Amino acid sequence: MALGDGIRRSILDVDASERLLLKNAIVELHNRYFSGSRTDSPPGGVSHWFKQDEIHQATHVHDGPEFLPWHRELVNRFEIMLRQVDPRLSLHYWDWTRDATPLFTPSFMGNGSGDAGDPWLSAGFYSPGADPYRSDDPFDLTHDNPVDPPRTLTRNHSGDTHSAATDTAIVNAIDYQRGLLEAAHDSAHGFIGGTLSNGHTSFRDPIVFLLHSNVDRLFTRWQTDPAHTDRLDPNLLYGSESAAMNVNVEPWSTGHSIDSFGVEHFIRPWYAPENQGVPHDYKHVSIVTPPCYDTNFTNISARGSAYRGFARHYPVQRCAGNRIRGTRRHFPHLWLRHRNASHQSDHSGGCTVCRT
Repeated sequence: MALGDGIRRSILDVDASERLLLKNAIVELHNRYFSGSRTDSPPGGVSHWFKQDEIHQATHVHDGPEFLPWHRELVNRFEIMLRQVDPRLSLHYWDWTRDATPLFTPSFMGNGSGDAGDPWLSAGFYSPGADPYRSDDPFDLTHDNPVDPPRTLTRNHSGDTHSAATDTAIVNAIDYQRGLLEAAHDSAHGFIGGTLSNGHTSFRDPIVFLLHSNVDRLFTRWQTDPAHTDRLDPNLLYGSESAAMNVNVEPWSTGHSIDSFGVEHFIRPWYAPENQGVPHDYKHVSIVTPPCYDTNFTNISARGSAYRGFARHYPVQRCAGNRIRGTRRHFPHLWLRHRNASHQSDHSGGCTVCRT
């Protein structure tokens, strides 16, 4: 294994030293802050880590066609933040057909039962008795400031796993298999339990990103099946649910969203005053592009309708993380399309597709 090669692998198989780097980078995200202050409206000064919970609470993209591509964008953007701390890192995945017990150590994910403890307690990811604090109740609008810590972070790890047959059914599905994969995802949240079992609080637990990286891995494996190149075309990928994908991906488009509880949210820096949102829908190249996992059928780094006419000359581009490698040189039509549609910005203004 080559640290820094941009490939997402099973977290159970990477070296302990790489796990430590990943843990340290996640902790460091809580020491980096978005602009503004707690008393702003909407609030500013949110740590890069607490921002993940704010984003997830404000959208609740579940039980609908956007579930897979929305979480892909969240995972990809989180990996970008990790690489801003340590460029060698990739966001690896927890293969839920394998017991997660080895991950629950004080040097990596903390306790698997009861209070999560260190490293997250000492890092301030939660603070028992904190006041002000961030509530678990989506309707408690007096304790919903994303700057504030939650009071708890718990697990109730059962040791349960999915069977290999579950993954096989997902990968072998003929049509866009969001329902199958979301159901498996739901069960996996329960395998860890505690904070992760509550859809409103699950993104307070760092292990959620290892779980969702696995969700995206299976989506990617299904998508990169060489017998189904239509799954790399943004107009064909989503099958019968395609029409539902012609909507803005929030909060990264405008920073304005309404969650599944009907609560309206305004999220910086994509909303005012920074206004860093870049409108894009679920057919955008940054979402349709399969990330690079060690289980991909092919190491395709970019595809879609814009590749027609180029695919026979460049059938496979070697994957380099999430970057579309050589796009400007080999796929000028795609590059111009991307440029004309405007870059998709991350929080620092860099493009999540081309890294410029």
